[in-house]
Amino acid sequence: MARHLIGRLIFIAISCLIIILAGGGVAFVRRPVGVTYLALWVAWWIVLALGRRRGVPSEYDRKQRVIVSLGTAALAVVIIASPWEYAHFAGPIPRDGTLAWAGLVLFAVGIVLQAAALWVLRGFYTSRLGLQPGHRLVASGPYRIVRHPGYLSNLMCMMGIGLALSSLLALGSTILVVPLIVWRIEREEEMLLTQFGVVYEAYKQKTKWRLIPGVF
Repeated sequence: MARHLIGRLIFIAISCLIIILAGGGVAFVRRPVGVTYLALWVAWWIVLALGRRRGVPSEYDRKQRVIVSLGTAALAVVIIASPWEYAHFAGPIPRDGTLAWAGLVLFAVGIVLQAAALWVLRGFYTSRLGLQPGHRLVASGPYRIVRHPGYLSNLMCMMGIGLALSSLLALGSTILVVPLIVWRIEREEEMLLTQFGVVYEAYKQKTKWRLIPGVF
């Protein structure tokens, strides 16, 4: 646990340095949008560091390697390309305007949703897809509204980042990530249905929406 946390803290420090350098150095943190974004970025990854576990290896997880690789590539775009785009372009999305602050709000709400999902699942929220020792079905908190609030929070954070930094690359990465998340959801629900059977089927009937209320 301590090793995992130290690794996450090192990642946070390095990613913040990259963001600042890509965003133009000190000028990035002098801009209200820039410093607010950086604070939210740190908050997001602290939430993940404290709440998300790696999980045990499983057959389900081995089938997710392509998704993990593509997700890592999308993260690299968010860390490097988005602040660079923010610092070096003036359009087509206006910098530091209403949309940017709306993006920061969306980013913050996504972090809160993720924290709620992590709190409810506790040790069952893992980066690896698989069933953990003592795994049980959780249907409280945000899981009463959608079946996969953790994935929804990730999309909200990525969309918020794209708007906050006026980054077409981040917004495009968000769109490209959607089918990957849908595919992972389908595999995860197959796993849960195999494990919990009629109990999970009843949960699906009660909590209709997988990801976005009223949409999907």
